[in-house]
Order: sequence, then C-alpha cells, then structure tokens
Amino acid sequence: MTDLSDLGFLFARIFLSAVYLYSGIDKLMHRADAIAELEALKLPQPDLARLAVIAVQLIGGLMVLLGIHSGLGAAMLLGFTALATLIAHRPFDHEGPARRMQITIGLEHLAICGGLLMLVFFGPGRISVDWALR
Repeated sequence: MTDLSDLGFLFARIFLSAVYLYSGIDKLMHRADAIAELEALKLPQPDLARLAVIAVQLIGGLMVLLGIHSGLGAAMLLGFTALATLIAHRPFDHEGPARRMQITIGLEHLAICGGLLMLVFFGPGRISVDWALR
C-alpha cells in the first residue's frame, strides 16, 4: 500500500529530475547556443563538453525520475551540479546585483544538491523501478 511518504519521494524525484531533463534536451536541440555557453565559460572542447553534459543530465535525470539505480543517478547529478556551480556561478567575479544573483543561483544549486543527497542516502521510495525489482 502506498503512503504519503511514497508520494513525497515520487514528487521529489520528479521535481529534482525536471531541471536536468529540460536542460539536457535543450542542449541537444540547440547545439549552437549550448556551445556558445560552454565557450563563454572557457571550457576546452566545448562540443565534447556539450555531449558529456547532455549525457549526464539525461541519463542521471532519467535514473532519478524513474528510480532506476537512483542513488547512482543522484550522485552523478550531485557531482555535476557542484562542479557546474563552481565553474559557472562565481560570485566574486561580479559586483553589485550581478554578484547577489550569482550567490542566489549558487544557493539554489546547493538546495538541489541537498535533495539529491537525500535521494542518495534514503533511496527512491516504493514508487520506483528500484523498488519493483527488489
């Protein structure tokens, strides 16, 4: 029988995965924009970096959404989010409102990392492929 916590885990997985799935699909469909974004960050081989980002976001996002090896998927997205935040949202490179915006984005990413960390430690809940395969 499903209880409220099972629905809570399901909705948490939906909410956590949504941003990664959207972003991965967007980078897949808008190659030039994605490459320009990565070039602006001065990343080497931006087209290869784009493909790696798409893979992590889509594979990790689907793992979290469906609850398939969700701890691994959440750990992948956690590492990606932490690294991307350090690379792309550097508040001390900015001043005034831009700095405050980068701090806010960094804190939002920290909150997402917290949700992913809970998924790593507590699992996907009973409404998941992982649970069904037990």
